[in-house]
Amino acid sequence: MSMKLLTLVGAATTAASSASSNTAAAPSISSSRIGPAATAASASAISPPRTLQDADGTSYSYLDDLTGYSLQYSNCVRVKIPQENDDDEVDGNVNFYNGRYHAQYSIFATYHVCGGDGSNNGGDQCSAEDCDYGTEYAMEVGEYLGTQLDHWEGYCEGCMEQCTDNNRDRGRRRLEDDAENGAQVDCDACATPCTNYYQGGQDDGDGNDESAYVDCQDGGADEDGLQVYYGPQCDGGRLVVGVFYDDECTIKTKHDGPELDYYKFSTIMSGCVDCSDETGQETCGDLYDESFHCVNGKDQTGQDNNMKACSTIKKALTSVDYTGVKKRHSGADFFLKVFFTLAAVGLVGGFLFLTYTYYVRHRGEKSQPMLSSEDVHEEMAEAPPGGTLT
Repeated sequence: MSMKLLTLVGAATTAASSASSNTAAAPSISSSRIGPAATAASASAISPPRTLQDADGTSYSYLDDLTGYSLQYSNCVRVKIPQENDDDEVDGNVNFYNGRYHAQYSIFATYHVCGGDGSNNGGDQCSAEDCDYGTEYAMEVGEYLGTQLDHWEGYCEGCMEQCTDNNRDRGRRRLEDDAENGAQVDCDACATPCTNYYQGGQDDGDGNDESAYVDCQDGGADEDGLQVYYGPQCDGGRLVVGVFYDDECTIKTKHDGPELDYYKFSTIMSGCVDCSDETGQETCGDLYDESFHCVNGKDQTGQDNNMKACSTIKKALTSVDYTGVKKRHSGADFFLKVFFTLAAVGLVGGFLFLTYTYYVRHRGEKSQPMLSSEDVHEEMAEAPPGGTLT
């Protein structure tokens, strides 16, 4: 089924104007939520969080109800899997690939919870000023991508049914039929992300897009004949498909991954999941409940006992500030500058002193007239033998 989402905005405008002229009961397309009107109307009434406190006294806000909130992708982090000392003996050196041992890493996707309704940011519910950056929510990347892909498939199917040119009349009728249930879609809001999501075409199971590699998949053999596998990987904070040695995709190789357009992954990374709409409610609940809630490098849910994912994520996402390092080294820098300055002055002064000393020592010799050999012979001839000149 081909998508023509580039015309979604025009379709939404036409559907809204036609519906208002045909029937007074038809709703206007003004909400970005596909779901009950009650939840859409309550988006501005954000559910208050419960404030919890851990053993160290760190305060943490837990959300029992995500209505009115949104989720925004944050980053991708590799977390080292802890190994027992005798793992190699038990498993037969399973981590030995391509001539050396390798550590195993699990990939985590992180996201933020945002509490804005978009009214002050041009409809952007995940604007920077509305997101809570104090808590980093982390989830194993395969589960995160699977949940997100399910969400965007459902969201964009609803967008396609109601907002494309081919389905304009049917979408208008559906809006009218569903007016009692309050089901509605903002075609302006869904047009851009869904156009991008389906830009590479709808997945037909042939493995031509990145969604085929959410779980670790057989990648064939490399140029050395070693079996490799394809699975999600981090690339500078982005989600991509990487190449691994093991069938769990925990030991990466240095090979480049398959050439993919990443339209779907880019939609997941840039999109904002509204937890108040019909598809978003389930998505947000699944993500929130299954994630580590990392505050100051500690998991507040008590699940992160062995992986230490939260501490790794904190280190990976902490910006390094070298300002203090420069200040600590400023005294040494000043000393070196003074030392080399004095050394240069000493060398110049020493050179001048030696030059002056040489000049003084040889000045007298140079002031006396030099005698020729004839003058010397004349003096010797005038002097009587054994006597002195008078």
